[in-house]
Amino acid sequence: MRINKTFPFALAFSLCFGIGLASAEPTANAAPATNNVEQATTDTTQTPAPKPKPDANGYYVGGPVYVADNVKVWTRSGPSEGYRVTGSRSIGDELTFLRYSDNGRWAQLKKDEDTFWIQLESLTPQMCGAPLVDKLNGEIKDLEYRLANYDNELSRELKTAQEQLAILTKENANLKNTLSTKDATINELDELYREYADRLETKELDMQMRWWMQGAIIALCGAVAGVIFVFIPRPTRKQRRDRY
Repeated sequence: MRINKTFPFALAFSLCFGIGLASAEPTANAAPATNNVEQATTDTTQTPAPKPKPDANGYYVGGPVYVADNVKVWTRSGPSEGYRVTGSRSIGDELTFLRYSDNGRWAQLKKDEDTFWIQLESLTPQMCGAPLVDKLNGEIKDLEYRLANYDNELSRELKTAQEQLAILTKENANLKNTLSTKDATINELDELYREYADRLETKELDMQMRWWMQGAIIALCGAVAGVIFVFIPRPTRKQRRDRY
């Protein structure tokens, strides 16, 4: 009878324990999958953090900050720190050098009508600061403008080259015409020279022929005169006596 009373309680306890284990295992197995889904959902829906809003000076916590170049250089009335401060100059200001101090550590400078002293280590003969930036920006803008208008500039240069080529071609043609004219003039002068040379040679031959003809005529006249003198009767000796 004792066994019959405890058996139902043991059986009920076993059934409840088994049901509890069966219901707990699926829950434990399903928990990682739920976590994975939640993690994937979090990764896909996460948005970037908003950028902090700068303050009136342009700064914000965690933001970058750079050292500014608007530092002032004090000017003094004499070549040492014992002299009073007369003003200040910004980095990049262009000044006129006058002379060194006795110890060579200071320089006397001039700006407009003001004369003052500045430590030599604060000076440089090279352009720097804002003027250098402005100069470089100007050069960059000039390069950008030239690059943007490179085609137009190239077209202008091509047009100029074509115009110069046309001028040179015209001058070359004029030179060729002038050379042709000179060649024609030289040929005419050569022909004229030959003509006059032929005439001169012919004239010399004519003169020689005239001299030969005149000599021949004189010789013929002499021969005729000689023949005539031969046939002229001469007076005899008797006639000569009678004459005297």
